Amino acid sequence: MQNYRAQDKIKIKLASVTTTSHKENRKDKSGSHIINVKCLATDYDGTISPISEARLRSHIPLRTFALLNRISKSLPIVIITTKDMQFVKCRTPFARAWSAIAGLETEIDRKLLKSDPMVSTLPSIVRAVDYVKRSIRTSKLEIEEKQDTRGRTLAFCVDWRRATNRVEAEEKADLIADYCRKLGLYVIIVEGHPFLDVYPVAPDKGRSLERILEALAIENNVMYLGDSEIDNSAFTKASISIGVVHDESRISNLACDYLVEFKKVPELLRTLIEKNFQFSSDFPMIKTNSLCKNKNRQRLD
Repeated sequence: MQNYRAQDKIKIKLASVTTTSHKENRKDKSGSHIINVKCLATDYDGTISPISEARLRSHIPLRTFALLNRISKSLPIVIITTKDMQFVKCRTPFARAWSAIAGLETEIDRKLLKSDPMVSTLPSIVRAVDYVKRSIRTSKLEIEEKQDTRGRTLAFCVDWRRATNRVEAEEKADLIADYCRKLGLYVIIVEGHPFLDVYPVAPDKGRSLERILEALAIENNVMYLGDSEIDNSAFTKASISIGVVHDESRISNLACDYLVEFKKVPELLRTLIEKNFQFSSDFPMIKTNSLCKNKNRQRLD
């Protein structure tokens, strides 16, 4: 299975590190990084929900859900996801804001923000979806259409994790990806992941996060949790960036400061509550991401 092609790579915006506030962010005598968290932003799939679950069975584990609900009483929680709004809102009622389909639709405080869904590309999306449906009739590939609140398909995902013949499924996925590229659509295939995503434009979770934080008047001290390369642009905008590690993770591709195992996310959230939302790099469940290749980043400190 091929990786990103050159035109498909997500661009990580590089900028100089901004000056941090000594009142809010500091190091203790042991050199630990300490930040008073003002906002928790997170991806959904593979971050707070198991990556392997089928769409209809997707859920947040009960303990994680309960902790996020507690946190929402003290901090705003923001969901930045490639899932569509209809799917994610009912599963994350504790959130104050959502960016769905990687920024193509945004809702804050129950107000849907006006977005530009790239109307000119909708016919190409429709053609691509029709092509995929014809292509997967005799295989175990699945298609997930990502629709806006008006019921229009703006993007889609092709998943072959339940395919009986993985090699054949990957070959068919390559054909689908090539067809979509010829239509001028943006295709993302991450090495080792048994799915591909198709968008009208390159997704930018970092811009989505910035847009929501601006609307919420939050300027700094943001923690962001994510699990894949598509989260890198959001990692670069956060004061604390934590990559969630699971079976499909490619750690070397994550531009985050710290790492935590998926099964230890509840422990991270519980500790954050117990410490009155004062994050420390000494938390026992997290590790420094020594493989991070992107150290010079614009941060919301």
